[in-house]
Amino acid sequence: MDTTQEIYLDNSATTRVSKEAAEKALYMMTECYGNPSSLHSKGFAAEKEMTAAREIIAERLSAQPGEIYFTSGGTESDNIAILGAAHAKKRAGNKIVTTAIEHPAVLNTMAQLEKEGFEVVYVQPEADGNIPKEKFDAAIDAKTILVSVMAVNNETGVLLPLKDIAGMIKRKKAPALFHTDAVQGFCKIPLQPKKLGVDLISVSGHKVHAPKGVGALYVKSGVRILPHSFGGGQEKNLRPGTEGVPQICAFGEAVKH
Repeated sequence: MDTTQEIYLDNSATTRVSKEAAEKALYMMTECYGNPSSLHSKGFAAEKEMTAAREIIAERLSAQPGEIYFTSGGTESDNIAILGAAHAKKRAGNKIVTTAIEHPAVLNTMAQLEKEGFEVVYVQPEADGNIPKEKFDAAIDAKTILVSVMAVNNETGVLLPLKDIAGMIKRKKAPALFHTDAVQGFCKIPLQPKKLGVDLISVSGHKVHAPKGVGALYVKSGVRILPHSFGGGQEKNLRPGTEGVPQICAFGEAVKH
């Protein structure tokens, strides 16, 4: 008899899909498999299930369902948020503030914006991995159009002072939108955008026992960012393309449980 027990210590990289999420994905693939844009009963049923998942994600973020946009994961959410915000705000300036400890999904997007002529300031950490609030205060000014700071660092677990940074943006009268990559914080620490003062939040499914290939982007009501892909109008044109309904519904199920 094999009594070997797996001990898995890499949940920050990915998680095992929960039984409830896997069962929901199977159901959506084999029974409720309609295209949510289709105007027939299968399509309506798929749309209803997707709406329920959107409501679950929104509730976890203390947001409205209309503020949640489904994506293929954290990387796409970061790209949509950062590129969309920078290009929407470029008439107000070209300065962006981020940190040197961001995930490559953010850092490589910033590198692309630098090629386009944006000025990107990378706030540096101290030897212990923390970034003092004063460093953000020195970097943010009235010309800053975007601030992107992660909620929790994926290597060290350091928590960044999001609420304080939001206060700095307001105090400096900067036109900046505030984005946070909360992939490592979602469902682990409180993330209420209105309390934190953030405009855009990126999250991922496979960090919280949902399948890989699904994520979400919170966009505060009234905030305008520009799309960078174009198609059939899904996700209110911000992330067009037929939705990955099995993954989305499994994401909702994982967050619910």
